[in-house]
Amino acid sequence: MGKGDDKVGFMWTMFFFGILAVILLFLAFKGMRERTIAVQKPIPFKDSLKATVGNHPWYILVVSFVIYWIAQSTRNGISVYYAKYNLGNEQLTSVFNGLQVLGIIATISIPFITKITNKTMTMIIGLAIGAFGQLMMGFVGNNFTLVIIAWIIGIMGASIAVAMPFGMLADTVDFGEWKTGIRAPGFLTAVGSAFCIQLGSGFGAFIPSKIMAAAGFVANKAQSAHTLAAIHFTFIYFPVIIYAIVAAIMCLYFKYEKMEPKIKADLAERHAKNAQTNE
Repeated sequence: MGKGDDKVGFMWTMFFFGILAVILLFLAFKGMRERTIAVQKPIPFKDSLKATVGNHPWYILVVSFVIYWIAQSTRNGISVYYAKYNLGNEQLTSVFNGLQVLGIIATISIPFITKITNKTMTMIIGLAIGAFGQLMMGFVGNNFTLVIIAWIIGIMGASIAVAMPFGMLADTVDFGEWKTGIRAPGFLTAVGSAFCIQLGSGFGAFIPSKIMAAAGFVANKAQSAHTLAAIHFTFIYFPVIIYAIVAAIMCLYFKYEKMEPKIKADLAERHAKNAQTNE
């Protein structure tokens, strides 16, 4: 695109990615309609805590999401070091970041995948695709084209995996109400999303920094073979290990997802009885 000028080429590439992002966002939100929801009384904090008692699917999602964000944070944070020292091309970091927008495509595909399988398997599929992309990057060396293809594959998988817990948390709210009689969507969702992201991202910054420091990493210096190997492991294989752990934990969620139709039916019956009582 830049006819030999990298800066011009990069500018046009990002321009087209921006146009693509606008189109995809428009398609994603085109069918969105505002829903009027009845205002509910605030739930006391102690009651919100009670909604977590015996809420095993919520436990599974919280643990999985915290661990997942260790990989997500590591992958994004270490990419700058991998591009600069292992690939010898610091400008790749901007390309890596710009390509993140393509994850929208994978996110749009989620409803179609869940219809074929289920929510739990969809998340595991995302983790598997992400792991494949990571492993591919470890084998393609410095081939720019293949590195970009592998990175995009990783983005697609990660975008599916990272989006799934947000939708699945609503089901844990139902489970909590079914189990305890307390519906605490605000607390369960906030802890299951924002708190998990912050905690996982913190570990995702801390753990890689310790690995690289132990390997003798010094910024803006020529790195030893040992240090380059540490960067390679942290960027490529560490996220793969995390993905595998998360996938194993999510296997525990299958039985709770199978219970969802019964839970929804029981709650609907319970709500109907309560409505009749209040009339």
